[in-house]
Amino acid sequence: MGAIKNKKSGLKSPERLYNRYSGVPVVYVESDEDQYVFGECWFKEQSSRLEFNPVAARQGNAGEATSGCNAVIDAVRAERIAGNPAWGIVDRDAVFSHRRWDLVHETDDRTFDEAKPFGRHVKVLRRWEMESYLIDVPCVEKCRAEYKMGGMRPEREVWAELLTDCQALVPHAALNAVHHEFCEEGVGDGRTNRMVNRSDVENRLIQPALTALAARHATCSERYVQYLSGAEAFDEPGQEDPVRVVSLLRRVHGKAVLSRFESRHGLQSLKGPLAARIKEAGRVPDELKEFVSHAVTEN
Repeated sequence: MGAIKNKKSGLKSPERLYNRYSGVPVVYVESDEDQYVFGECWFKEQSSRLEFNPVAARQGNAGEATSGCNAVIDAVRAERIAGNPAWGIVDRDAVFSHRRWDLVHETDDRTFDEAKPFGRHVKVLRRWEMESYLIDVPCVEKCRAEYKMGGMRPEREVWAELLTDCQALVPHAALNAVHHEFCEEGVGDGRTNRMVNRSDVENRLIQPALTALAARHATCSERYVQYLSGAEAFDEPGQEDPVRVVSLLRRVHGKAVLSRFESRHGLQSLKGPLAARIKEAGRVPDELKEFVSHAVTEN
């Protein structure tokens, strides 16, 4: 089959010819990190039946996007038209990029899943981004303890810590929505790392940012309140901390949650180790396992 991959053809990429004859479905993902987590860690055992490819590695047609969620959507559409079994995974923030505010603020998983805004072959993650699935308390705490060469803390303590992080990032998410609406550069995921809690974020980040924005956009404070309400709806105050954290991870930025945790504990990037730990512990989310199973069985 390697000879087929190396042959020239009328197709834009040899991989497209290979996939057509091999019959192995390809799942396009947004980044190399996504490919590593999904393809090399969590679903490595499916490599003979399903191939995860970062979309940037694909040679597309003129006019197609070359990176991010739009590139995944373009790639799946083009491959399907060419007769190749292709799928895609995009972060939930893709509906944010496309200004689908109804889905950005949809708290019901079934309603969100059934919407399929980019077609039935593109899976939109329920959580904000791939990193949001790495926030798994037993694995996060194990990685922290190993890095620090110390003991494991009680899970309830770690859940409480992460809930504080998620709540602190609710206004961060709302502020980024305001920036996006007005076509302004967003606030980075590490901006709240030195801010203790939500009140600290509101005083040190939100108020100065809205004051600056008001000079250019008179309605920014009003829009912020609306986006804040939409983000707050993902919290479930009557539930236990684990339920609240997982629910909030649908709207707050997963990269920002990890960044706060790493900064607070003096850690380097946990993404790779966390992905491996989650796989070893058998804690890959059912949502993703169900999608992969569906992609394998329905070409």
